[in-house]
Amino acid sequence: MAKPLLNRRTFISAVGAAGLLGTLRSGLRAQTGDGTVSGVPFARDFDVMAPPSTDAHFFSEEAMLREVGEPTLRTPGDVEAVAYNFPSWHTSPYMEERFGKGWTEFETLKDARPLFHGHLWPKFPLWGYFDESDPAWAAREIDAASDHGLSAWMIDWYWHDGVQFYHEQLERGFLRAPNRAKLKFALMWANHDWKNVYPAKNPDEAAVLLPQTHSLEDFRKVTRYCIDRYFGEPNYWRLNGALVFGIFDVNKVIHYLGEDGTKRALEEMRSAVMKAGLGELHIQSNNGHGGIEGKLRQLGVDSATTYHTMAWTYTRARGMANAYGEGAAESIRAWKKQRSVCNVPTFPDCPVGWDDSPRFGLGSHPAVGRSPDQFERLVRAARHIVADEKARVVYISAWNEWTEDHTLLPDTIWGYSYLEALRRAIGSSHE
Repeated sequence: MAKPLLNRRTFISAVGAAGLLGTLRSGLRAQTGDGTVSGVPFARDFDVMAPPSTDAHFFSEEAMLREVGEPTLRTPGDVEAVAYNFPSWHTSPYMEERFGKGWTEFETLKDARPLFHGHLWPKFPLWGYFDESDPAWAAREIDAASDHGLSAWMIDWYWHDGVQFYHEQLERGFLRAPNRAKLKFALMWANHDWKNVYPAKNPDEAAVLLPQTHSLEDFRKVTRYCIDRYFGEPNYWRLNGALVFGIFDVNKVIHYLGEDGTKRALEEMRSAVMKAGLGELHIQSNNGHGGIEGKLRQLGVDSATTYHTMAWTYTRARGMANAYGEGAAESIRAWKKQRSVCNVPTFPDCPVGWDDSPRFGLGSHPAVGRSPDQFERLVRAARHIVADEKARVVYISAWNEWTEDHTLLPDTIWGYSYLEALRRAIGSSHE
């Protein structure tokens, strides 16, 4: 079997001794006084546990094949790699009203500090801070994405009962870029409460800026807006000929509309798109479908995936860390479980990393010790997993989640290594 071209195992072993792969003790001492930076607590003298064994936690070729359960991997063609795009890297009027003229989430990133010995922060954009709503800048991102194997962006789209923010990246930037035809796009309605995490102690205690609610009338407004602004665009992403529209949290919709109301809302959406002459609509559940996996088809959902399988700050004890390799192995198990319980086709998601300590400081639970070669193996595993699917889609978390440490865009630590790893893992499917 050919060895991956990129292998940083020696590097990881060396820095692991310094704590890069270390996990924090559960009883971390609280910091006060000068132990805060811009409201984000950080550690200068924490006791750090010995790093996990490289052999036990590094996502090696052997570990990957063991989790996949096959001696070799299939390499199907026509695989579409789709990266989530979180468009908070430009000024948006709603955010400026609350945080000041010129504010973007780059301000939160600039204040990021290491939390423990070996914590690989800060990571900044290699290209410098930028305005993604500038068509010229959008063109540069489009080139980088399409040249390294991406087929589309799944763009996080925010609509709270008619209140919008962050849509400027798409409407002013991407859709006006001269090379936009090189990359497809689709929307994921990020229908969760919007909180002030710039920074916050933890996700639970972050103040709600905009609650997310749902009504049939609001669904109709969303549908009309998308028909008028997006669905007719020639490079809107389609699966098997149908326009893809993602919903982050289907359970949130059910909370407000009930199952019957949710089914009606999605049926009306499909009908309106068809009447507009735009063809079929493919509705996807992108995260919040726990407990309804066996009902998705009846609700009107066509497929499912999970936006980031390592979001440990929301699922594990905070103030601790785990190795990226653990998360990579767990991701493959999560893909298999999702496929077994969902009654619609499912697609794997491959996280670049996970570390939202810029937002939550010690209230986070980061994945440490990530590296491009481990990510490359995870993408190769995902490509293998979708080999028998009619629609071969692999999701990547994410293109640009700078304050959660999952970015394909070049940064000051890894440079272009993650883009190059993606191109090796998925690019040959387009040859």
